[in-house]
Amino acid sequence: MFQTRLSYAIKYWRLAIHLIFKTKHFGVNNLWWSQQPSAIGWHWYQIVFGVLTIMPIVRNYQSLKVRSCLGWLPEAECLALGFKAQP
Repeated sequence: MFQTRLSYAIKYWRLAIHLIFKTKHFGVNNLWWSQQPSAIGWHWYQIVFGVLTIMPIVRNYQSLKVRSCLGWLPEAECLALGFKAQP
């Protein structure tokens, strides 16, 4: 399972950073030169506060795991990553 998570982290590192740190211009379909920022993006001072206090970043990671099992990833991949218990 660790190998699967590592391969996903290498493949989708930009999306992970975007969802964990809630950046405005670092998602897959929302590049830094885009004129329309991400709707879930935080301002720079919110990101700094999240890094300093740690808990918002932990909650964002937990949210990433939950959202990945709600249809963002195929169910087989969600199971392979260990985000969802096998039925």
